[in-house]
Amino acid sequence: MDDKVDAESTPHDWFAELTARIPSFVGYQGKDQRHTADKTVRDTMVFKLDDLREILSDVIEKANDAETSVVDDISKILRTMNELRDKVEFLGYGDTTFFTDEQLNPDFLSRVYQLETQIYDNLDELETAFESPKDLGRRDTLKDIRKRLEVISQDFAARKETLKSAR
Repeated sequence: MDDKVDAESTPHDWFAELTARIPSFVGYQGKDQRHTADKTVRDTMVFKLDDLREILSDVIEKANDAETSVVDDISKILRTMNELRDKVEFLGYGDTTFFTDEQLNPDFLSRVYQLETQIYDNLDELETAFESPKDLGRRDTLKDIRKRLEVISQDFAARKETLKSAR
């Protein structure tokens, strides 16, 4: 019980969790490093999405005997992944106060790191769903993938809005 109380009173170190996933990540503390840090985070997300899209493309290619509706579902998921990937990769730099403010509040930075960590958690869970190509033909797996993509998209939109609100 004491561990739970300690865990609730100790702030979570989202920065450490994010740097564990992206070793070259330097954080957003310094104004001059924010563009590089943002690009590093987004490039890593895009790389992971590209790997997963490749797996789906291979499944579609090998699914010549598969039920047409399953192939259609996978094609729709692939389109959704393409849209998400493009949002992540091509989001404009420098159009928010995030890149112009000299100092950022530690609570604000923690929220940004938390959102980014959530995105990576969901990307990791999505990757787990892709581990068995045979399961990618199952409706429940495809439904789970669609849900995860929606959550990632929502988290990325929340990240974008949070960056716009930097003060």
